[in-house]
Amino acid sequence: MGPLEGIKVVDLSAVVSGPLTGALLADQGARVIKVERPGGDIQRNVGSARNGFSGSFHMLNRGKRSISLDLKKPEAAQVVRTITRDADVIIQNFRPGVVNRLGVDYDSLAGDNPGLVYLSISGFGQTGPLSDKRAYDAIIQNYAGIAYSQGMNNGTSPAIVTQLIMDKMTGYMGFQAITAALLSRSRTGRGQHVELSMLDVALAFTWPDMGADEILLGNGIDHRAPIGSAQGTQVTLRDGYAMLMVLSDHEFNGLCKAFGFEELAADNRFNSLQKRQQNRPQYLTEVTDRLAEACRELTLADLEKRLAPYDVPWAPSRPLGELPLDEQAAHNGTFYEREHPVAGRMREVRPAPVFSGTPTEPADFAPTVGQHTREVLVEYGLESKVDAYLAGGVVSEG
Repeated sequence: MGPLEGIKVVDLSAVVSGPLTGALLADQGARVIKVERPGGDIQRNVGSARNGFSGSFHMLNRGKRSISLDLKKPEAAQVVRTITRDADVIIQNFRPGVVNRLGVDYDSLAGDNPGLVYLSISGFGQTGPLSDKRAYDAIIQNYAGIAYSQGMNNGTSPAIVTQLIMDKMTGYMGFQAITAALLSRSRTGRGQHVELSMLDVALAFTWPDMGADEILLGNGIDHRAPIGSAQGTQVTLRDGYAMLMVLSDHEFNGLCKAFGFEELAADNRFNSLQKRQQNRPQYLTEVTDRLAEACRELTLADLEKRLAPYDVPWAPSRPLGELPLDEQAAHNGTFYEREHPVAGRMREVRPAPVFSGTPTEPADFAPTVGQHTREVLVEYGLESKVDAYLAGGVVSEG
């Protein structure tokens, strides 16, 4: 009985951003129908798999029911209109204009359901000079300046963040936008069309820190290093790697005491956060490089012992395979295991929020392609047409 219990969602999307939006809704109790093309979402073929079932696909689609529908068939639009008449939410991430050609756009569906919240996800926007351009995560990271900033900050050529950070951020932003629109509907009784582009998400995500130099306009600006990178130091130890991050003067002074660098704490170039940002080149050579050299002779245990008395923020660099054994993750109950009927034993991460009043349960397994086609069509009064739809290729079953 999660907080979104009773909310009905039809997910027309594929790959990552839209499906993640739907999975987040399902994780919090919404009932989600995933409409897949014949053969299934392409994401089923991505990532490690067992018996043909992808773990990545599962995490992006758990808790959903699947119907397989060929939206290119004229009858398919009528099926969508039928199953969305009582829906609260539609999610789609087709290229701009496609849903209009298919007859499943907002205006076509909202006429029968004025309370519908309809989310359209695109790469660059629904209109404009780049609206037809294909977009993937790495494309957006480069176009939106993330790769350039990532590389320049590390003294290299442009470098992407090596995970689908913008696809996932778009999913989370889509989830937030939908719940906000549902809250608005609870007050007004009206649904709405919500447009979300990966480009806009990337810029909104980047501007508060890495885009700091571009916020203030005109003259008289005191330029400083981006706050997210100014005092972080990646170090190599005898038995691993770690990140040390100091921001406040208290933390910097503690770091200097831990390593016997008291003269640096008193140095007029580094004795305040503002000065450490203004003098970043000197900070890198006289503090960061010196710290990195000192750490080469230490183990992770040595570093922990040295930093603990001074409350200096740090963390070992952890391989992902270690994290299910982590004591804090175990305390939080972050990971859980169960048996998937096709993929076998799997380890998952629970939804991040913990609700005291509306606790969530692990969402059901991600479906096989068309697993629920007949079930859903019968549920919506289309039982008499199922066999004809199957024979005509309008729908297919898992």
